Amino acid sequence: MTDSARPADATPDQIPAPAAPAPSGLQAIWANTAQPVAPLPWYRRVSRRALVTGAVAVGLLTVLAVGMASIDGGPAPRKALTLPDTLGTSVRLPDDPLVESTRADYPVRTLRPRFKESAVARYGAAGSTNTELIVIGLSGAADPKGEAARFFARADRGSVMQQTVTDLEDYPAGPLGGDLQCAQLTYSVGSETACVWSGADVVGIVVDKTGKSTPEALAARTVDIRAAAEPGR
Repeated sequence: MTDSARPADATPDQIPAPAAPAPSGLQAIWANTAQPVAPLPWYRRVSRRALVTGAVAVGLLTVLAVGMASIDGGPAPRKALTLPDTLGTSVRLPDDPLVESTRADYPVRTLRPRFKESAVARYGAAGSTNTELIVIGLSGAADPKGEAARFFARADRGSVMQQTVTDLEDYPAGPLGGDLQCAQLTYSVGSETACVWSGADVVGIVVDKTGKSTPEALAARTVDIRAAAEPGR
């Protein structure tokens, strides 16, 4: 009631009180029920847009976590392979383009690395620059047997040098266990002998670049090389 609508002689107790505001939210719900109503759960109070945004954020964090785990390559190897300075009568020679190109074939800084660490070295007679052996060590391998199979399959695919794999056989792996395979790699201009051992999380590849070793002889030498490269494992 406005001042113009009030009687001129109206007393204070005759003036009606202002109307109360209409109830809203839970008050409106309780006003229409005989018993009090419990508050709405949190997911009923949050808008659908907020729920969708939260779900997307959780999904992105999960993808990032999986990606980082893939880049990191998983848990560290029990102990990395160490290529020694001497192997019997052969000594480790300085790196050359062959070592560098071989090392590039086994990268560890990839989106989904197959192994945690890699090492490549070449060996020959003391005072010589001629490579007799190439040794490759892969540590923290996710699939050691798969790496061994991949090596021989790659050699047998017929690259520019047209190598083929013959006489591929299993040999005793020695006291460290695992698997050992050796074969002859034949090229159009010569041949090499190669052995690959695989253990719980390691792979070792030994290639006789001279091709003078038989698979049986290189298998025996590979067992000794492995013992030197995996001390304390």
